Amino acid sequence: MIHQSNVLLDHFKINDWVIDCKRLTATRAQKLVRLEPKAALILQYMAARPGEIITREELFSAFWPNQVVTEDALNRVISALRKALNDSSTEPQYIATIRKSGYRLVADVKLTSPPRRSPKARWIFSLIFMLSCLVFFAILKLDDSILAQSAIPKLNGEFQRLTHSHQLKVMPHLSEDASQLAYIERDHSANTLVLMSVKSGDKLRFKKNNIAFSFPVPAPRLHTAFAIANLLGDPKSYTISLIDFDKRKVKPIFQLESESNGLSYHAQSNTMAFTQRTQHIVNHKVFLFNPLLASSTVLSSPPKGYSDSHPVFSPAGKEVAFIRTKSPTEHAIFTVSLDGNETQRTPYQNSITGLDWYNHSELIFTNEQGVYLLSGSGVHTQLFSPVSDQYVATPQVASKAGQLLLTFQHANSIGKAIDLTVGPTTYSLTLSNGSDSEFAISPDATRMLFASTRLGKKTLWLRYNNQLSSLGDVHFDEIYDLAWSSNSQLLAAAVKKNNQYGTLIFNIATHKWDVHWQQHFPLHVIGWDKNNRIWHSSLKNGTWELSHSLPAQNIETWQPKISVYQARFTPDKKRLFYIDAVHQALWEWDFTGAPQKIALPYSMTLNRNWDIDSSGVYFISKEGALNYFNTNDRSIKQLIDTQNAFTPIHRPQLRLYGLIGTQQVVSYNDFWLSNLP
Repeated sequence: MIHQSNVLLDHFKINDWVIDCKRLTATRAQKLVRLEPKAALILQYMAARPGEIITREELFSAFWPNQVVTEDALNRVISALRKALNDSSTEPQYIATIRKSGYRLVADVKLTSPPRRSPKARWIFSLIFMLSCLVFFAILKLDDSILAQSAIPKLNGEFQRLTHSHQLKVMPHLSEDASQLAYIERDHSANTLVLMSVKSGDKLRFKKNNIAFSFPVPAPRLHTAFAIANLLGDPKSYTISLIDFDKRKVKPIFQLESESNGLSYHAQSNTMAFTQRTQHIVNHKVFLFNPLLASSTVLSSPPKGYSDSHPVFSPAGKEVAFIRTKSPTEHAIFTVSLDGNETQRTPYQNSITGLDWYNHSELIFTNEQGVYLLSGSGVHTQLFSPVSDQYVATPQVASKAGQLLLTFQHANSIGKAIDLTVGPTTYSLTLSNGSDSEFAISPDATRMLFASTRLGKKTLWLRYNNQLSSLGDVHFDEIYDLAWSSNSQLLAAAVKKNNQYGTLIFNIATHKWDVHWQQHFPLHVIGWDKNNRIWHSSLKNGTWELSHSLPAQNIETWQPKISVYQARFTPDKKRLFYIDAVHQALWEWDFTGAPQKIALPYSMTLNRNWDIDSSGVYFISKEGALNYFNTNDRSIKQLIDTQNAFTPIHRPQLRLYGLIGTQQVVSYNDFWLSNLP
């Protein structure tokens, strides 16, 4: 061993493999293998202590701190490393398993110098790397006008890791010259605003216990940033503020009418784009703000029930790109000029996790499948596909430096339950390296069904008599709104596949399922009434309409006078509580008279994040805390104040004396930088 023990090496050699932890590669002879980020970090950790036994407990503590994960999480990483290095668990040449203890790196470790390549060699390496490791795009047939706009950018595979902490890091914003990075660090109770020097890695942190920050943007003056600031406890105190890290001051610039779903700053014109909603309306619009004039104007005009988020200025500041949402499973990219002319740039799709401008006409965006270039004519080309179990999001283009920042993350979701008669403690229902969600326990409490990606695709799973099994070959793009019949014999769920929606019916007695497919409009399953009819809400002709049907009949009965977006039955099935897609209100209907409106507190936002009992509403906040709204006295009680106790994007359900929901568990989350040509 020719290197100092306990020193983390970025470049080293184990036997005949050359490891580059910065580029996430392993090279032997002419063979190059890409390493998963988590695998590269664990190999780097073991290479600092060659020959030593490193316990499983130490590895879990170092790489999954304060996370609920199964033994499979580490098993999968070690298996991936052995596969990459062509190693064997029975006759190990690199990583040996020490029974009932941990692992030992048995290969020789030697320090190597960072690779230095001529421009030609670097170009050849990058091309090979892209073709063999990043699973890049096949060149699409583009017409001459598209090719004339710009060359398609190619990520060269040489990713530089910018952050190395275990905290959850969100909302990154890279300055145009790639010199500064602003982002939010979250813990269980609060968040911290961070301003980082990309070159040195030095970080300035700003935290106030009574202020929550979101969507930070580096400001022109040194050691300052813009951000949305909210005075905790005051739901109407949202402001665009200037944060001075040296003076430790927060200076409000503009008072907002509500929370915001994005902030962008254009330095040349000194203008800002942000979103907000107006009083009693739940949908966000994009606004333009001029600090010199201290005034704002509306830019976007979403249809009723649609909402806009994540505004981003074009390089010239003449357009703003944003994400428009019409339902939890329908998102599209739009652009709007400063005079309000909108253009839809993509079809609606399951998810869009971030976007930024690549140049004056083209955009880069991310979704569940990877990173894409969106041309001015609407053609999208895949630039990068993440490895299995990896999630990539929040692209940030530094146009002046020609660099792209991405968030690489490994996250899964698990089932969580709380006994409301005991206290705020939650209990795990599932432990998986996949993503489990949308949990539903039968009324007789004998069975639990949920959606999961354990087999690589979204599938229904059943737990019965402590046995867990998937429901055959039931694969869909989305599975949500699981609802049991009163006799615990039938389950209904909303499903989506190839942009078509339907209602799935699963029969417990026969163990068979069937899907009643509808058109391409979004669909929500509400539940079963006391007559064993399934109730739905569907987006038709721009309006969410209410209907019900019997499983044996393919005939819908519509309630055209009532617009219902999300709804829940009371436990006795005698009333229906619902929200529409527009107003900040809850409605109560007894199926005979006119629905009665219940005003909601300004801080209370309902979407899929709620369920009801006979007296009120249990709802999950945007931060993941659990609350209870009493419909009689209009009071709100916080039941769990821990952030990320549950995720608000999945529907929770009351059952017996408890509530079950979904929790997102992030085991790896860091920012990486790559060059663009």
